Amino acid sequence: MKTILITGGTRGIGEGLAKHYLANGDKVVIISRSKGTLPHAIYLQADLSLASENYRVAEIINTKHGKIDGLILCSVDQAYRKNPLMTKEGFEVTFALQYLSRYILSHQITLNNNAFILNIATPGMNGTVNFKNLQCLKKFSSLKANVNGNRLNDLLGASFTDSDITYVLYNPMSVRTAGARSVFSNPFMKIVLKLWHLVNGKDVDTVVNNIIRILKETPTNQFTAYKTLNKVNLAMSTFNLTQAKKTSARNK
Repeated sequence: MKTILITGGTRGIGEGLAKHYLANGDKVVIISRSKGTLPHAIYLQADLSLASENYRVAEIINTKHGKIDGLILCSVDQAYRKNPLMTKEGFEVTFALQYLSRYILSHQITLNNNAFILNIATPGMNGTVNFKNLQCLKKFSSLKANVNGNRLNDLLGASFTDSDITYVLYNPMSVRTAGARSVFSNPFMKIVLKLWHLVNGKDVDTVVNNIIRILKETPTNQFTAYKTLNKVNLAMSTFNLTQAKKTSARNK
């Protein structure tokens, strides 16, 4: 029996993966704001937009559950905002959830040998990190902040190159989830987004099956990135190893 830790596991891809591992007889611990309803899952409530909460739950996991076999990072705030939403610690929520939480947990959770980290983000997209405006507070939009956070995740994943961890960055592209449908509050944009997902989106079960297939096929102790079922070229500038190591050192 493996122990799998999932952030954002009360809906969408996170919940779908939780169901898979529970059906497989594994122990599944879910970190989320609210307690979910999956039988036999262990829920740990926390606000992962707060750095202090990430450190708190990491200590709880390491103490109560020991070494983890799989860390799955799904927690994200997809709501569109024209203005920054700051946490009480002074971080913008998009940056805090999309990158900072993932960085902390990737480094603080104690993993077993041959364990994996799965980071649901958007590898394979062009762009560079704006280090001078890291949280995109100047001329803010949550879309720009999300993109910057995902490019930071590219560097986070790349920093695990040549480590003893199997680190997989995964881009599911369009997925039909409640979170994806609630990005915009504008009624017209809601309709447009719904139509887009009907035409281009994949259902959660398909995405989960794709992810499980990739995890089975990925060699241990390697960093890889995928866009759906296609490998992403790690020679892309977004995975610059020198920059990744510098970013990792800067965050310690």
